[in-house]
Amino acid sequence: MIPHSEIKGPVDGYGYMPLPAIWLMLTVAMSACAAVPPGAERDGGDYWDSGLVYHQSLHTETLTSGMGGPGLALSGLVSAVAATGNALYFIDQGAGQVVQVDMATMTARPMVRLRNANQAGLYADLDGKVYVVDRAERSLLVLDEFYPGARRLELSSWVGNPVDIAVIDQGQWLLVLDGLEGRVTTLDMFGGASQLMQPELASQSSLASPKAIAATGGGYLVLDGGADQVVGFDLYGKVIGIFASDELNNGQALAADSCGRFYVADAVAGTIYLGFADMTLPGRRIELQQLANGEVSDLWTDDVFLYVATRMDGIHIFLIDPECGGL
Repeated sequence: MIPHSEIKGPVDGYGYMPLPAIWLMLTVAMSACAAVPPGAERDGGDYWDSGLVYHQSLHTETLTSGMGGPGLALSGLVSAVAATGNALYFIDQGAGQVVQVDMATMTARPMVRLRNANQAGLYADLDGKVYVVDRAERSLLVLDEFYPGARRLELSSWVGNPVDIAVIDQGQWLLVLDGLEGRVTTLDMFGGASQLMQPELASQSSLASPKAIAATGGGYLVLDGGADQVVGFDLYGKVIGIFASDELNNGQALAADSCGRFYVADAVAGTIYLGFADMTLPGRRIELQQLANGEVSDLWTDDVFLYVATRMDGIHIFLIDPECGGL
């Protein structure tokens, strides 16, 4: 962007055009040539130029329990990922375990075993709690890094096939996505169901294969693998938007940040789809060579980084530019 102090333009050979006038002309010209879509610049920044900058890769099969400690017999097949602060969590599909990694020391420890570890469904919050969807037992495991053991919240009375989880209202409410019909059950922190939301779509077949859920500022998003689209809902289950309906190919993973941006991994190798939940900007693909050879299984964002879990290539971490609040 050109600084105001450098914008000058003669008018009829005398003096210079007032800066506000020429700035308006340049702005109109830029919009006319569609270099940046209308609405791209807002809140003093430019989210249209949002990008992902490679930060590091984590080869999970090489992790140990400490200096000189034994390996953890991990497979490197990662089905889910979450992170908060210096702690990273993932589900190792081959070993059937939830694993915690201290990113400062690059040491790891197993937390709990799962009978069915080949699906996503992992969430970590700032107070040290980790939530894991246990599909085999149709329940939700609550792990706390400060306390041993796991607390189990039964879901069988409300959810037929739990596939993913999101947390809203600063961890006060849990949203559990049902893979059968796309229903979302709202649980309080003690596991009691307070609300069962059935998606209000004209055709139930348009949400035939719910894959993932992500919380937004005023509701939540669901990745529908059947229709290859992302559907936005308010907190009462009413549809407020449909995104990327012609731009996805077998969507598999979804994450959303607090700036209104969402990220989707699908069958288009080496890319992440970037969308905008407020619909002010069109979505687009970001090419990432680190993902060219691995099937993406899950996504997680903490507003600063995007964590990308893969089936065969560990976890790749990308810096979000600009980060939320960084404009």
